Amino acid sequence: MQSEIYNIISALAGDVNTKIPETFEKKYYKKMSYSNENKVTELDKKILYETISFEVAFVHVIIFIFNRCFNIESTNYLILLERLDVDQLYSWYSMTEKFVTDNFDEIDVHEFSDTCELINQHDTFINKDIKKKLGQFYTPINIVQRMVCEMKKNLRCLTNTDFIIDPACGTGVFVIEIIKELKKIFQQSVVIEYVKKNIFGYDVNPFAVIATKINIAYILLKELPEEKVRILDYIVNADNVFNNIQWKNTIVEPDNNVYSIILGNPPYFKLNSKLIRNISGYNEILYGQPNMYSFFMYWGMKHLKIDGVMCFIIPQSIRSGLYFKNLRSKIKDLRIRALIHIDSRQNVFDRAEQAVLIICLENKPVANSKTKIQFYDGNGTINAEFKISRSKLMLDEQNNHIFIINKKIEMYSILDKIFTNCLPLDSGETKLKFCNGLFVWNQHKEDIVDEELTAIPIIYGGNIQPLTFDFSACSTNEERKQYALITQKTKSYVLKGKRLLIQRTTNFEKDIRLKSCIISDEFLERYESYFLENHVNFLCSSEGKDELLSIEKMYYYLGMFNSRLVNYIFTSKSGNTQVSANELNALPFPQSGVQTISQFVSNYISKLQEYQNELDVLVCKAYGLSEDETNFIINY
Repeated sequence: MQSEIYNIISALAGDVNTKIPETFEKKYYKKMSYSNENKVTELDKKILYETISFEVAFVHVIIFIFNRCFNIESTNYLILLERLDVDQLYSWYSMTEKFVTDNFDEIDVHEFSDTCELINQHDTFINKDIKKKLGQFYTPINIVQRMVCEMKKNLRCLTNTDFIIDPACGTGVFVIEIIKELKKIFQQSVVIEYVKKNIFGYDVNPFAVIATKINIAYILLKELPEEKVRILDYIVNADNVFNNIQWKNTIVEPDNNVYSIILGNPPYFKLNSKLIRNISGYNEILYGQPNMYSFFMYWGMKHLKIDGVMCFIIPQSIRSGLYFKNLRSKIKDLRIRALIHIDSRQNVFDRAEQAVLIICLENKPVANSKTKIQFYDGNGTINAEFKISRSKLMLDEQNNHIFIINKKIEMYSILDKIFTNCLPLDSGETKLKFCNGLFVWNQHKEDIVDEELTAIPIIYGGNIQPLTFDFSACSTNEERKQYALITQKTKSYVLKGKRLLIQRTTNFEKDIRLKSCIISDEFLERYESYFLENHVNFLCSSEGKDELLSIEKMYYYLGMFNSRLVNYIFTSKSGNTQVSANELNALPFPQSGVQTISQFVSNYISKLQEYQNELDVLVCKAYGLSEDETNFIINY
């Protein structure tokens, strides 16, 4: 049945496309701007009109079917559409009688569930460029249910003065699950009134607003059968059905409400910091290049009622990303009820591999509070769960209030000891720092070549493996050539000499993420200079990139970065899918053990992996770990 309905929508979209008013896209997408530029309307007009046509057709077809399924055919579906479409973005069009006869008379649609599922699959039909601009990836139902589960005790305590909101509501999946839970707690008549007056949902996408209203109407009729007549009367006769579900830019437009429950999946996309000066009220959290989800987080924190709870699924970058350090400094003033780590990036969102977590904040005093840490596979299985004290979860200001997340509770005491007793690499004591290579190959395609005759080599991330530098490891991308010419543009990127390198792109799901090696003597004998591609981090003097480090220092850090402990420290604090120079510079290192570890690496450099346990014992000793703690790390 879904395929038949989809075919009807597609057929109708063709007619809609011929009747869209001139410049309608500017009205339709006007709320999708967070700056003085609207990136959505800059897309190809043909793509925009195809998307609008599809969504207009979608709305007409599903409301027509809704009318039929719930036996309100005596009311023209257009009247119901007008009740839902207060912004008049869909009701300007109407299906012809011939189209209705040709397409609906022969299909037997008396159950709305298929159509409802189609609504929630809507984003899979939308052009990927538009989705990317919006940062919208709708949330799988199992994730939604896991988040609503965290709200249950708050839902049981609701009164008629408590408001609930999803500030980026999509097709309303969070609201729907909330309604299902309310039905278990309150009488049906109470639920209806609460939904009408106390549940809010905002979205910049007008289709999302209509879809949410239809989904609410359907779930009320399905879950509250005793109130069917009352619900239908409200839907057909109210002037503004579910008026708290609004076409609204949450971040830009004012909202004077405070909410007892805030939950959802905010959009994720980067913003140009120069273009957001007209957004007021967010300067306190801005640092570097902002991401839209951080605005929603801060909006939620400012609109959270005393004793209220906020639950969002957001990128893991919130844990340690430098651009979010100011946001984390605000989060420190709220209680963190739970952090739920989604173990895999795969299959969480359609067409997007995004590392995410669920964070639940409470507007309650922080003192002596504990946080539930949970490792969840995204498919219903909880792999680990325990509670940890706030002092061991969130680091201090010196460490940018980074979140520590590890699946073994024993690691928290070890990490607390390490961060208390050690200083970050770039603290000034070491006079060292990591930088990333500056050569971006796809910005210099005219300068890259296959042969070395008049060019110098490019070292890519793929040339770096644990303890092994392999210049013969070539990329499968034919455009990425191994050499580049020195030009006026690239001459400042040229480097020389032996250096310690770390690959920037590694597998987020692995416990061992640091791939580190030293440039080989064989390579340096052949090439006097080279470029480092931007997916390569290199250790250098804080006083200048050209100053070479002693082999003793490089062997010491090579041993450290190839140890289990330093990898576990990194994965516990890193929320990024890449190994950034900023995160490497924030790693804590001890003052002792430099000569011992350096000498050990020097002695066993060609077969260091065979002596992994011996190396780990030396590294743990340098950090001041006990024998039991050392054994725990080795057997982790």
